[in-house]
Amino acid sequence: MHTSAFLDAQEFVKKYLQKKTMIIADIGSYNVNGCLKPIFTFPEWHYIGYDRIAGPNVDVVISNDYDWPEIKTNSCDVVVSTQVLEHVKHPWRWIKEIARICKPGGLIYICSPNTIAFHEHPIDCWRVWPDGMRGIFDEANLDVVDVYATPINGFIGDTTGIARKKFNHLLI
Repeated sequence: MHTSAFLDAQEFVKKYLQKKTMIIADIGSYNVNGCLKPIFTFPEWHYIGYDRIAGPNVDVVISNDYDWPEIKTNSCDVVVSTQVLEHVKHPWRWIKEIARICKPGGLIYICSPNTIAFHEHPIDCWRVWPDGMRGIFDEANLDVVDVYATPINGFIGDTTGIARKKFNHLLI
C-alpha cells in the first residue's frame, strides 16, 4: 500500500468512525507493504484481517473470492478494503459479499488506484474512477456517502468510495 492510501484511510477513521465498540473487517488485509491495522487503535474496536491466503496481518483466511462463509451476515460495523479492488476479477460479485457482511447502517470504505502501473498480485484487472465506484456501490444497493479521486503524482492516483448499508438492504 502506498503512503497516500494509508493517509486517506486515516482521514476516513477521523471523519466517520465513532469511538464505541465496533467490529471492523479488513478485506484483503495481507501485509504486502503496509496495512490498515495500526489505524484502528481505539481499545473497543475489534479489527479482523481477512484474505485469501495466510500471512502477515491475516486473522482469517477466506475460502473463496466471492463467497465468505467464514464471515456471518450483518456481522461487521465497518468493512474496509484498500488497494484490493484492482485485483478482483469480478468486483460486482465481490461488493455483494462486502454488503452482506456489513451490518445495516454500517460503513464501507474502499480505496483503489485509478492510476498505477500494471502489478499482478496475483492478478491485476481494473482501474476505478468515481463513476465506476458509484456503479459498484449501486450494484450492491448501497447508499453512497462520498466518492472522490485523489491524484498523487503522474504514476499513482486513488479513487475512494464510502458507502452505507441501508437499514432495509436487499441485494438486487
